[in-house]
Amino acid sequence: MRAVARIEARHLARSPLLWIGVALAAWSTALTFRSEWPALAPASLNAYLNGFLISAGAVWAGAWLGLRDRVSGAADLVAVTPTTPRRLWWARLTSVGAVAAGAFALLYATTLAVSAAAGGRGTPDLRLLADGALGVVLSALVGMTVGRLSGSRTVAVLAGPVWYLLCMVSGDPWGRRLSPALLQLGPDSVELGFVPDPLWPHLAYLLGLVLLVGAGLLTQAARGGGQRPRLAPVLVAALAGLALVGVGGARLVALPETLVILGPDPADWKPPAEAEAVLNDPSFAYPDDGRASSCAGDATLTTCVYPAYRPALARRVNEIVQPVARLLAGLPDVPTRIRMVPTDSGHCNGDEVQMAETTLRWLGPPGTLAGPYLSCALGHAHQPTPSGNPTGDVRDAVKLWALAAGGVVTAEELQRAGDTGLWQLGATGERPSATVAPALAMLELPADRVRAELAPRWERLRAGTLPMSELPGQRP
Repeated sequence: MRAVARIEARHLARSPLLWIGVALAAWSTALTFRSEWPALAPASLNAYLNGFLISAGAVWAGAWLGLRDRVSGAADLVAVTPTTPRRLWWARLTSVGAVAAGAFALLYATTLAVSAAAGGRGTPDLRLLADGALGVVLSALVGMTVGRLSGSRTVAVLAGPVWYLLCMVSGDPWGRRLSPALLQLGPDSVELGFVPDPLWPHLAYLLGLVLLVGAGLLTQAARGGGQRPRLAPVLVAALAGLALVGVGGARLVALPETLVILGPDPADWKPPAEAEAVLNDPSFAYPDDGRASSCAGDATLTTCVYPAYRPALARRVNEIVQPVARLLAGLPDVPTRIRMVPTDSGHCNGDEVQMAETTLRWLGPPGTLAGPYLSCALGHAHQPTPSGNPTGDVRDAVKLWALAAGGVVTAEELQRAGDTGLWQLGATGERPSATVAPALAMLELPADRVRAELAPRWERLRAGTLPMSELPGQRP
């Protein structure tokens, strides 16, 4: 049986069907390296999520193996060989599982190696390797079952995309958590992990499905073989599978759909309904837990991130935000520090701007970093737009001026943005186009002059009560 398994494994390892899935997964994973800062924990998650593309190839490879004897005309020959059908299919099942798991492990290891070579640090979550490998193995076994039961090449071809779409369907929380091969994970942090964390119950759930499908395949393959199959091992596997599916599935369903991180202690992780009032409180600030200890910067602006992202990310953030920060440095209540926090929403805390981990590590457009900084500096994060201001918020005009004067955007980009695009630059007024002209007028003046004229008006500007006509460079 070992010899048969080795032969089947070599055939499967050369299967173009499986490697189509591997190639698609590798291509999709490579795209994430272009936009995400290298760190091993996010890299392992990207390998897991993109590695699901291997499942389609595993279904195809398994389906072809399941129907190969029939379409090749070798079914009668195999039936009279000394090896019993049960032993033959056990060897095939073992080989397809080993090759499918190996394909995912190759993608996972390669992704981590590339991330580490790019400077990624931290600790990857090896449970993602186990969960992804089990998902690909389950896909291969499902393919074998489809191929053996249908005996149709057309059905085998359709099985791959149908299985992929079935697993990708996002319905209610139960459907997302009980996906047969891909777990829909919530927010993740290199320091706190997944919140909530469904990986352990999902591993049990997947293992149970693998046992059930494998036991069913062996039972069906042994029929008509002329020998009574050994039912005890199959029955034990089936019962163990049912138990794992039941326990794992129940725990997955019992988990909350999502939790908002309000502090490093799990007691501070709240459902959205309970966390909304806290997040909307201007006085809320994520506690300083000392985790963001990799820092870079100077007296104008210092950025601190989690050690897994290294001081290099802090320096990169400073390169983007410091030109804007220098324009306002020294004015009252202007922040001098940016700190990475795991919450999805950033907050202002005295001289500190708290920015979400996902925002910093994805390195989107420069405005996504400079915009929150300016919102804190201008008091925009604390004060609503005055309802009596029909020409837009004066703070938006100053924000747009600072973005342009700091090199985050150009004057041409401001002019092109118009009514529909300024929200990407952080403008929040009801009529954002009304803030463009004052911003462009200030941009025609030297930055030092604008700052000097804003200084005596700074408190009113931060309160949102300064008339637009009193901004520097405005014509009466």
